[in-house]
Amino acid sequence: MSLGKIFGVFDISGSGLSAQRRNLEVRAENIANAESVDRETGLPYQQKEIRFEAIKNREFDSLVDDAALELRTSSKKHIPQNGISMSQKGQSGGVEASVVQAQNQQTKLIYAPDHPMANADGYLEVSDVDSIGEMVKLVSAARAYEANATLINSAKDMFKRALEI
Repeated sequence: MSLGKIFGVFDISGSGLSAQRRNLEVRAENIANAESVDRETGLPYQQKEIRFEAIKNREFDSLVDDAALELRTSSKKHIPQNGISMSQKGQSGGVEASVVQAQNQQTKLIYAPDHPMANADGYLEVSDVDSIGEMVKLVSAARAYEANATLINSAKDMFKRALEI
């Protein structure tokens, strides 16, 4: 077993840290621009969402293939070997986050007759960002970030203790 396979936990958790950091940034941006308008175009802020995708890890597949167990039977009544597979192909090797524009964005009108971008009736069209929902997602992303950081620290401690043996 190579060292790259042993320390793969750091790659996976590191990608989780990076993805959740990006998630935190998107949530903070959405909250900060909840009722804002683009100065240049006069259009409401375009809310953003985050999309997570699993990174397929081919090294994990080969590791599972190398460690696959051969099932032996002592009776003809047992399940045949070819009916069971110990391999778990397509396991995740981490996560990747991408930022996309939210679909079906709603807007709302705010009465602001003194605003330079208000319409003839004195209303300003702004994005209808659900600030409370965004705060919930922000807290959830912070907890996921903390979980990945804790996992990295735990793995680091385990490897350190293993070296002391």
